[in-house]
Amino acid sequence: MGAPRFLKDFAAMIGIGHPADSFAAVGSGSFSPIVLGGCGRSGTTLLRMMLDSHRRICCGPESSLFRRRAIDADWLADRFGFGREEVRALRDSAASRPAFIEAFAGLCMRKAGKARWAEKTPRNISRIGEIYRCFAAARFVHVLRDGRDVACSLRTHPRHRIVEGKLVPTGTWKPIAGCARRWVRDLEGSRRWWGDARFHTVRYEDLVLNPRPVLERLMAFLGEDWDEGMLAHAHADSPFRDATRFAQNPEALGAVSASSIGRWQRDLDARDRRIFKRIAGPLLVELGYAQDERW
Repeated sequence: MGAPRFLKDFAAMIGIGHPADSFAAVGSGSFSPIVLGGCGRSGTTLLRMMLDSHRRICCGPESSLFRRRAIDADWLADRFGFGREEVRALRDSAASRPAFIEAFAGLCMRKAGKARWAEKTPRNISRIGEIYRCFAAARFVHVLRDGRDVACSLRTHPRHRIVEGKLVPTGTWKPIAGCARRWVRDLEGSRRWWGDARFHTVRYEDLVLNPRPVLERLMAFLGEDWDEGMLAHAHADSPFRDATRFAQNPEALGAVSASSIGRWQRDLDARDRRIFKRIAGPLLVELGYAQDERW
């Protein structure tokens, strides 16, 4: 029996774990991954579905490969639909985490029959510096959403879990203060990169209401041609669309809906609003989501 997961993660964090868990090395200069991140519940899953519908780009479920956690080869294999032995072999032959990431990306691209790899894990937002250090040609896409709507979604997340292949409600309900703090923390932590030429922000509201111009600008940033298929992501055929693997956000597999924009007006009561303003009100105004704190 192997070591407990938390011990493997700790070893990875301090650099004494498996070679494939070490971020000390750098990747090849020619590898240009597309990395998605942002505060959780900001719309990263919707954007990853759209990117995965592009004829040249594959973007599977969250892998957490850029986080300082030990690689769980069996979990990755099951999540992406690969053979366990295949992913174990990649891990065991990798001399570093960047080397494993490139090898795993190659596996994903071969399975999807595509030429470029994208990775979506919201917490990538806290790993931007390390990502650029390892992969200088990486392109980071930050998904930004009104913090009030984010907080409404975070407080009930995760909403489902999978039991015997079925989605079952969890009844999660978190304090609004912690949700507001996370939104502020994730944005403030990424602020130093906002003007970097390798960093691009997509606002969730713009993506939902006017997807074509938003995606056209994104493709220009990524150096990719336009693909009409991104606007029909709900109908795309992809090896990374098994709904049983996406218990936390199954609605992202469907058509774009604006129903969640402004949900805070329904879901936040007066007390919630006071708490949010105290923690995140100034940032909300700075980002243009409110004119002042009289909302």
